[in-house]
Amino acid sequence: MRVLGDELSSMSQAQLYLSAAEARKLVGELQRLLEDPEANEHFHVFSEDGGAELSCSIVTEAKLSASRYTPAERKAFAGWKPKA
Repeated sequence: MRVLGDELSSMSQAQLYLSAAEARKLVGELQRLLEDPEANEHFHVFSEDGGAELSCSIVTEAKLSASRYTPAERKAFAGWKPKA
């Protein structure tokens, strides 16, 4: 896995390059999260060489309202209205 991002602190653009095994792991874990988007769940995909990590979760309006996120996460989500 290799992640290339822009130089903005909020990383408004990222490019993700995965091996087939990493892609299968990502897809499988995303499917699991979609079974219950309101669950307080997340997952990590680690690169095969251990040099990179991708953390994913599903953000919903209900979760935002319930303050389930850290102050830094809430700041990054400010004004965002995620669609189901």
